[in-house]
Amino acid sequence: MVIAALLLSFSLNIINHRNILVGILNTLLLFFSIHFYFKFSRQKSLFIKRSPLVVLIGAIPLFTRANDIFIIFMAIGISLLTLFHLTTKFKKISILIITIYFLFASFYANGLIKLPFSFQTNLLIFNDDWTNLYITQMKAESRYVPYTIRLLLFNSSVNFYVILSKMAGLFMLKNLYDVLLIANIYPLVKGLTLDLKNWNKSKKLVIFCILLVSLGMAVSRSVEVINTFILLSPFLIYFILKGLNSVNKKIYLALFLFSIAIATSP
Repeated sequence: MVIAALLLSFSLNIINHRNILVGILNTLLLFFSIHFYFKFSRQKSLFIKRSPLVVLIGAIPLFTRANDIFIIFMAIGISLLTLFHLTTKFKKISILIITIYFLFASFYANGLIKLPFSFQTNLLIFNDDWTNLYITQMKAESRYVPYTIRLLLFNSSVNFYVILSKMAGLFMLKNLYDVLLIANIYPLVKGLTLDLKNWNKSKKLVIFCILLVSLGMAVSRSVEVINTFILLSPFLIYFILKGLNSVNKKIYLALFLFSIAIATSP
């Protein structure tokens, strides 16, 4: 089933991009994302029998739309680093390496870092002229509020609310649909629910990685949604595969056909 999913992903990439290198890299990204799930779930083999629905994972738009070769390489690096963390004895060192790498990948994917490693400070959310102007205006216009309280309410900490809002906005239904298809939101939610019911300390790794990438993207004044989800692909695939065996197959197939009909409609 996994091999069939990889072949489907490779075929769709070739049709969409007409570039064999992009097709190979996107398929590798899918492979390592699936492998991360098996490793994290402590499955013995990547090629054990799974639900036949696994084949349809290869049709996720996340992989067929990914055509920035460097960002795909970074996403593959995320998969390899998380796999390394699961197998090494030096957990603290690996977490430090993962943190640095994830932040660099997020900053590059959102334009904060441009090659050759030039940091674009003007794109930081803290340098957003509109937000700073809003803070200044609110200080001046909120005369009904005592000045001391105004200083507490309207200051640079507003940027952190903006960052939190952007992080939450990444996972809006439309964004999830665009990168996963409606059908895969179903097992994604199922997988999240199952993990919350069976929570343990090891699950913190997945949540930590998701929050770290999301934070790295949200500190920029712009958010590249597709790039963000490419970097998050190992963890999205983890939750989808986690919930895939628990979904109603008929409902999933109906949603999948509905998703394809919408995606291909004029």
